[in-house]
Amino acid sequence: MRIIAGKHKGRKLFELTHLGTRPTIDRVRESIFSKIQFDIKYATVLDLFSGTGAMSFEALSRGAKVVYAIDNSKESYELIKKNNEMLKENLNIVYADFKTSLLDFKKQNKTFDVIFLDPPYETDYAEYALEFIAKNNLLNSNGVIVWEHNKNKNQYVLPTELIIYDEKKYGAVFVTYITLNE
Repeated sequence: MRIIAGKHKGRKLFELTHLGTRPTIDRVRESIFSKIQFDIKYATVLDLFSGTGAMSFEALSRGAKVVYAIDNSKESYELIKKNNEMLKENLNIVYADFKTSLLDFKKQNKTFDVIFLDPPYETDYAEYALEFIAKNNLLNSNGVIVWEHNKNKNQYVLPTELIIYDEKKYGAVFVTYITLNE
């Protein structure tokens, strides 16, 4: 897995060895960052369910100001730290459950320009996160949520505070772009 563009373009990242993580493939990551390229520079980014940290490092490479990588897997946390040290970046790595992290961000009045949401597909974690983000104003007014999911989530009804503005399909993977319904 390599960083696609920006100051770390071409740098290879260390990868996870366990099969429980499903990294966003390069082609999909490239498409996502092409879509949000004007949103990422100087952005405050939240990467929930960070896994390998590839989305976080891609955002930093492309000029994001502050990035938080959240994961509750010890192996993912250690891998992200290792990649952060290798790249000499200033990634905010949080080893915690996503619900705890979202609550902490609410208490700190943190808001985000870009939120990457890529939980295990067969859970309700995305629905919980989307509702929490909407109800607690964690997304900035021109912000975007990038939700990676499978077809089983296409029937989910968003909270009224959010609206889908685009969706792309890559094989069995869907990427839904969500913003505030203003």
